[in-house]
Amino acid sequence: MFYVNRNPILADDLEVLNELKHQLARRGILRFNEFKVGPRNIQFNCPIHSNGQEKKPSCGISTVPIKDIPAGTVHCFTCGYTATLEEMISHCFGRDDMGSYGREWLIKHFLTVSIENRKDLSLDVSRGSKVEKMSYISEEELDSYRYYHPYMYKRKLTDEVIEKFDIGYDEHFELKDKDGKVKQVLRCLTFPVRDERGNTLFIARRSVDIKFFHYPEGAIKPVYGLYELPDDAEEVIICESILNALTCYVYGKPAVALNGLGTEYQYEQLKRLPARKFIIALDPDEAGQRATRKLRKALRGSKLVTQYEIPEGKDLNDLDEKEFENLVEIF
Repeated sequence: MFYVNRNPILADDLEVLNELKHQLARRGILRFNEFKVGPRNIQFNCPIHSNGQEKKPSCGISTVPIKDIPAGTVHCFTCGYTATLEEMISHCFGRDDMGSYGREWLIKHFLTVSIENRKDLSLDVSRGSKVEKMSYISEEELDSYRYYHPYMYKRKLTDEVIEKFDIGYDEHFELKDKDGKVKQVLRCLTFPVRDERGNTLFIARRSVDIKFFHYPEGAIKPVYGLYELPDDAEEVIICESILNALTCYVYGKPAVALNGLGTEYQYEQLKRLPARKFIIALDPDEAGQRATRKLRKALRGSKLVTQYEIPEGKDLNDLDEKEFENLVEIF
């Protein structure tokens, strides 16, 4: 069992390492090609020597105390690298901070409780407190959508962005009415909408044949893309739609999407971001302009806020890279 700040991490040890592997991969950092679980440790490819690309695992992390060596100690038998789990995580993310970033990463992803919905309410009578069981989209369901489709590239997406945001394809999405009867069967791109810890709250869909977006009925929309934002992003573009936010990434700029015109809940999420500057890039129609003014007012005093002057009748996904780079920023 791993610990952070002397608190046990209740997640399985392999789950922690797999989460680290997946988050690094989303940032283009390929590490830990293979995990081998033993009775007292987990072996993996050393993240230090051979640029983290050694062929056979030669590094291990103890999962139980061994004599005077605490659980969570990392040691490579080839290069001699020795560190704590926190220090290794910091190193993998390019931080030289004695494990400070790694400790914060562990706390954020494995010790923080975040209630995102109100399903499956149960009561702990002995303590008089409410305990809510979370219901997330399973990895098995996400895996069933992990296919490419030509429409992804028609909307200017790249393989890197597709992988980073886990965009997929659902060939047989049943659109139902209020009575649960199937109205239409659609072919759709799938966009996992995650919370800040990376849990998939629901799937957003966009038809590849008609202009149709779908969100689950009653879903509370968070700001899309919070989980995928680079940790060091100081400037973030705020978009109206998911595809517009993804276009920003294609052109090298971090972005998030409101999946609409913005809510008070989303404003509070944006205020909590460590980014110092926001660039608003909502659609240039009347509704988008009203939403921009409201968003500017909501963020006033907490961030530096500007906006892009987007050509009338277009949104960011309509622009080529040169047009995007030449957008005028209004202060």
